[in-house]
Amino acid sequence: MHGDPRTGGAGPGAAGPRRAGPGDGEALAHYYDDSAAHYVPGWRSIEHYGPLVADFLLRSATPGCRVLDVGCGPGQLTRDLAPDVAVTGVDVSARMLAVAAAGRPSGRYERHDYHDPLPEGWGRFDVVLAVGCLEFCRDLTATLRHLAAACAPGARLLVGVVEDRAAGVPGRSRRPFSEDGLPGVDMHCYDVTAQLGAITAAGLSPSSYRYVPAWRHEEYSLLVHYGLWELRRASPATNP
Repeated sequence: MHGDPRTGGAGPGAAGPRRAGPGDGEALAHYYDDSAAHYVPGWRSIEHYGPLVADFLLRSATPGCRVLDVGCGPGQLTRDLAPDVAVTGVDVSARMLAVAAAGRPSGRYERHDYHDPLPEGWGRFDVVLAVGCLEFCRDLTATLRHLAAACAPGARLLVGVVEDRAAGVPGRSRRPFSEDGLPGVDMHCYDVTAQLGAITAAGLSPSSYRYVPAWRHEEYSLLVHYGLWELRRASPATNP
């Protein structure tokens, strides 16, 4: 998901991913609440994945479809989709959701933790976007299972998972997110084998994988990379 335009109240471009996955609860909600009003300009100065998301949505968000924007923040990734596309955005930051709703009044915006199942009453989605939010995902398999359960048959997903190839640790690793802004909160990283295992366990099928630069972490002079996956939710088999 997107980049955070500040660290502990610093100016644009300070650090981090925008979409708060709530592994650390209210601390993340408050952190992103504080940056909601001025988030987008800072995000644009440090992110690298916006064009990749736009290309995916151009190919996937067909007329009349239902799109789930996970960790939507201020909604900039899906705000300009066609009016006949139904957008539902979820985030842990109430102020981010308010900005998103103001930018796309026809959308539905709900406070939700992606570590929890989505309410069945929300229905099923044709397109799911989870990019710029999984930095705080402490259980990738469970989270992807929740997203898969919210998919309509044949749904397409774009998922970005932090992949730290320098960690030297198989499976999952952690690194500090921001000692200035969120001390004690870690960014969760998964190697490609762990990512694929979580995808398969969630009942999703990969269409493509790319290792891509995601956003510039200025506090640590680090370029964060994603394993960026296009996935499908299988359609049920039909009898001849």
